[in-house]
Amino acid sequence: MASGPVPVFAGVLFDLDGVLIDSTEAILSLWRGLAAEHDRALSASAIRDDVLGCSPEHSVSALFGDLDPDTREEILRRVRVAETDLAFVEVPGAREILATLGGAGVRLALVTGASARRARRVVAHLGVAAAFDAMVTWGETARGKPAPDCYLLAARRLGLAPADCLVVEDAPSGVRAASSAGAVTVGVGDAPALRAAGATWTAPDLAALSVARAAGAVELRLAGAPIASLSTVAGPATLSGTRA
Repeated sequence: MASGPVPVFAGVLFDLDGVLIDSTEAILSLWRGLAAEHDRALSASAIRDDVLGCSPEHSVSALFGDLDPDTREEILRRVRVAETDLAFVEVPGAREILATLGGAGVRLALVTGASARRARRVVAHLGVAAAFDAMVTWGETARGKPAPDCYLLAARRLGLAPADCLVVEDAPSGVRAASSAGAVTVGVGDAPALRAAGATWTAPDLAALSVARAAGAVELRLAGAPIASLSTVAGPATLSGTRA
């Protein structure tokens, strides 16, 4: 985004895997194992474009589209069973940025291809459930990432227009989903790939983002420089999408 006034957003939408937690090895182990059972290997491009940040339905269609429908459904069933208990580690800075934004009254949503069970397990582990006003999880929309449906639904649950939402994503597929929805995106990770997918800003990791108060406003900063001013509402957030 060109230099000038800092843009204002009314809500921040966070991806889960790769942004707030690192579950990459567990995800790749699951999909590589399934691929090996069907005598195929996952290329780097398939991992980037069709696994990480994508809905399981998209991954099954992209990776196993040549198999019969019953076999594809069985693969998807096995993913449903396995994904709820995928191992993860917390990304440094995740708790702090969510607690600070939520505590300041910024409207937040979690938008993920994880099941509701896994998403709730993770946010409970991190102790940040109260920071989120809304969640969108696997199966709540007809299409998952890279389609925009999940981000459109998240914005609607926050009562906001997508253009008033700032999205934090780590995967090109997620950035494409957010951009197609009309939101503005901060990409965390591989800058060239994320910018090519449509990210407005890129950060090497979540720790490069910080929150500060300036002139009575809440600012999101990248490497210390403000990139967004964030509107706030009164009261603590709840997962139901209302504030007490």
